[in-house]
Amino acid sequence: MLKMQSGFLTVGLSSAIQKTVVFDTFYEGEVNRSEQYFTDAAGKAVNVCRVLTQAGEEASCLTIAGVENYSEFEDLCARDFLDVTAVKTPGRTRTCTTLLNMENSSCTELVVNEPEEISSEDEEEFKRIFLGKLDENCNCLIISGSRSRGFSEKIIPFMVRSAKERNLVLIADYRGDDLKRSFISGTIRPDFIKINEQEFFQTFPGYSDISGGLVKVSEKYNCSFVISRGALSTLVSEKGRLYEVESRLIDAVNPIGCGDSMTAGMAKGIVQGLDLRGAVELGRDYATRNALSIHPGWILED
Repeated sequence: MLKMQSGFLTVGLSSAIQKTVVFDTFYEGEVNRSEQYFTDAAGKAVNVCRVLTQAGEEASCLTIAGVENYSEFEDLCARDFLDVTAVKTPGRTRTCTTLLNMENSSCTELVVNEPEEISSEDEEEFKRIFLGKLDENCNCLIISGSRSRGFSEKIIPFMVRSAKERNLVLIADYRGDDLKRSFISGTIRPDFIKINEQEFFQTFPGYSDISGGLVKVSEKYNCSFVISRGALSTLVSEKGRLYEVESRLIDAVNPIGCGDSMTAGMAKGIVQGLDLRGAVELGRDYATRNALSIHPGWILED
């Protein structure tokens, strides 16, 4: 039986400092000048934590940050009143840059990964802190994003097993072999998987039809899948039962962080006792709010 109380822990094996640069117009191959930009702590787990915090929930985040710009990352988290613990790693926290062209409402995302790798000692420190966090009033664990280089393939199964041994609600937002390795048994696996359509096919390439594939994998792994598809409806499969949740069409300001906002809203709804459709609808509403904000992973009015 799942614990259905407050207390969220978001975990990410990568983080970012996000710079959002706003242009009235933008022309490729020419000099473009902007007089407006914003800097935020980011990474999928940080974004989820921020949305839950803005929604009034008790949420904390465990992630990593490079030692060279650790203070900047820490200050940005504190500015947004986020409870973030970041294990120090070599080099710099990566920088992600969003270019917003207000003339045609386009968004271009630039991601520069830092070259340093996580050491085995860093991973052991991360695992030690993680286990302590699980026992600090945590009832829902959300693992988001990909592994930074150096983290072993064993770390995500370790977190999955540790969470389910404590009977926590577990939500997964990652793909590929890391997701496949998370299906340890019929009971030791994520309860909910929230990924997008492209990530589904990257993880399960044997399927050509999204609806049929969803039914089969949710039955096989005894869990629920939520597949976001941008402006299209969200597909939901609960252990073989498939249905759709309609999207809301808006003129988006910045789509970065919409998936994380959906994950946060869905998690809140699940923990509050909503059925999965209601939880996904709440996630959709949070994603809509995020799309109307300049900032990533943000549901408050700017």
